[in-house]
Amino acid sequence: MPELAVILATYNEADNLGRLVEALESLATDLQLVVVDDNSPDGTGLIAQQLSTRFGNITLVNRPAKLGLGSALQSGLAVALNAGAQYVITMDADLSHDPADVPRLLAAIKTGCADMVQGSRYAPGGGVKGWNAKRWMLSRAANLVYHWGAGTPHECTTNFRVFSRRAAATVLSRAKGNGYEFMPESTLLVLASRLMVQEIPITFTNRRLGESKLDMRQVIKGVLFCVSSIFMYRLRLGRFSRP
Repeated sequence: MPELAVILATYNEADNLGRLVEALESLATDLQLVVVDDNSPDGTGLIAQQLSTRFGNITLVNRPAKLGLGSALQSGLAVALNAGAQYVITMDADLSHDPADVPRLLAAIKTGCADMVQGSRYAPGGGVKGWNAKRWMLSRAANLVYHWGAGTPHECTTNFRVFSRRAAATVLSRAKGNGYEFMPESTLLVLASRLMVQEIPITFTNRRLGESKLDMRQVIKGVLFCVSSIFMYRLRLGRFSRP
């Protein structure tokens, strides 16, 4: 196992996976790809298998149904850690995250200054392309609530991040979120373990092919998780005092 494993959780990404994998394979980085596919009806799993045969450094995890982004990422983290990866990157499989940014995140964590380095849309120098105002305001508001309520960095809803083995093991041993809530939960778990988090500004580009998996049910679930997770985080750190 190379020092870096890249986790790609897929569901109906047949239009994007090949382009993403080729871009990652072209990087001057020794890496292993772990594709976790939730039985995509569009044939994403078959494409992943063909790419695995072609490149030889792709592990495919086939799951029986759509079980949630968070649980897929946890499955990928477990595979990467069991294989001995020193660093693990998670990123979206729809080309919203630029593969060319992977070396920047990896270089940052290898300095030893942090156990998790996040690609942030909202850190100074970061940005978003292709979102409408409603989508941007919803995302920005969620991150501001986490920032003000729990003292997180500028963003904690990103899926573009690199973990040290220690941070990945910490998250994997404690995470409960099976959906999109896994992303902020990961940040809170790392911070609650007194590990350092660093942000690298990135530009997030809205998907051009395929459909977004984020629906209103996930939004409502995320709002409820936001409130409860901040409360538990602050309670864990002993920031509440009895009257």
